[in-house]
Amino acid sequence: MFTGIHEHTVDKKGRTCLPARFRNLLAEGAYISVGIDKNLVIYPLPYFEKLANEISSFNLADPVARKYRRRMFNKAEPIEFDANGRFLIPPFLRDEFNFQDGDKIIFAGSDEYIEIWTLDEWKKAEEEVFHDDSVTTEFARLMSNKI
Repeated sequence: MFTGIHEHTVDKKGRTCLPARFRNLLAEGAYISVGIDKNLVIYPLPYFEKLANEISSFNLADPVARKYRRRMFNKAEPIEFDANGRFLIPPFLRDEFNFQDGDKIIFAGSDEYIEIWTLDEWKKAEEEVFHDDSVTTEFARLMSNKI
């Protein structure tokens, strides 16, 4: 399970370092792709394959299903980690999120995957998730449906 918030930087080659506590959980491999919320996501290989199987079952005649496939797979790339846990953020993703040399990014553990945020977008998401009373009310509604 991925938990916690970790700050790292992007270097001039477009690399960053995966937090040490996440490394063993990605031993089987990983994919990086765009997330649903103005962020990037790192999926462990088994979870990405499970997600791919689920998405592949969607009806191709449904235009929303086709758009979701594009969103999930067109910009997905396998990533490789060096001995120090560094990996390259693909250039097209760096461009999309405007990652520059020295930029701080946030790795946020989200149970089965890792979210990567620019510092500015993380601050917005954090404000909403942790300090918006209406969101807290929605969480309570969500939880009451599960219990």
